[in-house]
Amino acid sequence: MRKNLFFFAAAALALASCSNDETVAVNESDAISFRPLVNYMTRAADVNLTTNGFTVTAVNHGSNPETKYFDNVPFSLSDATYTSATKYYWPETGSLDFYAYSPSTGAQLSRTDYKTFVVTPSTTAANQIDFVYANTNEKTKANSGTGVTINFRHAESKIAIKVKNTSADLKFDVTGWKVGYLSSSGTFTYAGSNTDTQNNALLDGSYWGSLTTATADTKYENTFSSQTIPASTSTETGISGSTEMILVPQNQTAATAYANSGSPANGDKVNGSYIAVKMTIKSNANDATIVSEGWAIWPVAFTWVPGKKYTYIVDLAGGGYSETNTDTDEDLDPILGGAEIKFVTVTVDNWTEESDIVVPAAPAP
Repeated sequence: MRKNLFFFAAAALALASCSNDETVAVNESDAISFRPLVNYMTRAADVNLTTNGFTVTAVNHGSNPETKYFDNVPFSLSDATYTSATKYYWPETGSLDFYAYSPSTGAQLSRTDYKTFVVTPSTTAANQIDFVYANTNEKTKANSGTGVTINFRHAESKIAIKVKNTSADLKFDVTGWKVGYLSSSGTFTYAGSNTDTQNNALLDGSYWGSLTTATADTKYENTFSSQTIPASTSTETGISGSTEMILVPQNQTAATAYANSGSPANGDKVNGSYIAVKMTIKSNANDATIVSEGWAIWPVAFTWVPGKKYTYIVDLAGGGYSETNTDTDEDLDPILGGAEIKFVTVTVDNWTEESDIVVPAAPAP
């Protein structure tokens, strides 16, 4: 996935010394500002820096104890340049390390400090945020002429699905999909080198920790207008109206059974992760409904790292499994397990021999 560069354009601070009483002349054009390389926004479609801008912390490089030059300052687009409401200028000596992120904090993003954020994705797929992070170090006012390059990287994972249908006998009307059995929140703590180069490098998965405990009730779904997947559709296809998801990177084990406390029961939930599709199953021969609209799951292990997009291809032909237990054992229950019309035992009654029937003789002539 391509990342975008931003020029951190800045000019030197002009100081005029006259006596013990100094007058400091400051030109507004000398303020630290950001100038994007292309179209004033990132090329990553999920991040709109034109609208959201980004937030920056500047740290005095090598300071011990660490001191901040400015902290958590929003920069927004104005006349093709990203500027802050309060202007900041390059220090005369020393260098600065810059840390930037977008979007600003909100319900899905809680900032602990300039390197640590708690991310809790929205359960509405269309509202999920693409949290991006950037860092560049040891910049001085010598960079003010050419500008400082800063490159944002994606901190989360993107999830999408495609479907196909290799059955010649069934067709499926699809109206939604979801992923389930997940951690709903995690903490991102940046501890790496700068992100200067736009070389498709990824943020390290080890930056994520303190994930909430995964449960069967933690699931992310989106629904849309019905789309028919015809019989014998061997080529995977995207689903019109479907929304890709942006979620916390994590590792989860695929569901193998319905969880229970030792006594399996109807209604038990699965014990691991899965992809699910909401669909109606129909006969290809006569369009008759075989299984009414509902969720069918496919057990899938999730191994997600920051900055990667995962597209899962689901073959609907098997019909999937029930999301909850439908009987009293713990095995996953195939939705089409008893749906096919078939004859298991075929017998033919034995001939029943009737008593002999005596045909009377013809009368004598």
